[in-house]
Amino acid sequence: MLLTIDAGNTRTKWAVFSADGVMQNYGACLNNMLTAADLSPSTLGYKRVIISNVAGEQHATLLSEKLSAFAIPVQWLKASSEACDVMNRYVPPESLGCDRWAALISAWHSQLAPCVVVNAGTAVTIDALNVQNPLPHHNHRGEFIGGLILPGLILMQQSLGLATAQLAKASLEASATTKIHSVIFAKNTLEAIQSGALHAIIGAITLMAHELHTLSQQSPAIIISGGNAKAIYDSLVGRVTNQVLIVDNLVLQGLYLLENSRSTYSVQSELQ
Repeated sequence: MLLTIDAGNTRTKWAVFSADGVMQNYGACLNNMLTAADLSPSTLGYKRVIISNVAGEQHATLLSEKLSAFAIPVQWLKASSEACDVMNRYVPPESLGCDRWAALISAWHSQLAPCVVVNAGTAVTIDALNVQNPLPHHNHRGEFIGGLILPGLILMQQSLGLATAQLAKASLEASATTKIHSVIFAKNTLEAIQSGALHAIIGAITLMAHELHTLSQQSPAIIISGGNAKAIYDSLVGRVTNQVLIVDNLVLQGLYLLENSRSTYSVQSELQ
């Protein structure tokens, strides 16, 4: 049994996978609540751990200290030039965020075809997966050819409050807690802020899908994960002809796949 941990900018998620890839014992908490989370192997029933951490060194230290009492092998994921039949064209490859790498691995194994991979959290990443040199009667390999990073829906709205004097603070505070508006002809400040942020992300996804379609000569699926996936999906699905999917826990699934073939990727390993 494998414990996978996805430590993001705001939240930490985890799940235990069986040897055949069945997800069990899922949990999540805000990063500042991690000390209260029960990650013990006696509770979750795991024998190995793999972690994707983009929350910084302090959070990594907290995770290490929390797991150190259990004497369980822990793998800290780093991106590599190739893993799980996916090539990584980032420069240098190891500078790619480990969460993006895990999500790309998961997306490729679910599609085996060109796709746009969107992780919609505190930041939004929009990444392109193509097929590497497709040949008849050969196994296809995925190729991550690059991507975009944007502020997330909430972060984009909050940045307006920091940089502009005329936008009402109350409107910006409300935008973080109310339903996201997707009208393009907004008629009040709150709706204009929310719709502007949402359509900036929708536009970037649409452009990425168009460019990947041109390059691959196939209509790529758009796979969305993360806390704001539903808001983006609802606005996007009626505007494109591409297949659009919400896939929960894309990073956790990718961590499982990577750990099962860990001889092909580079990790920092420590025995807790």
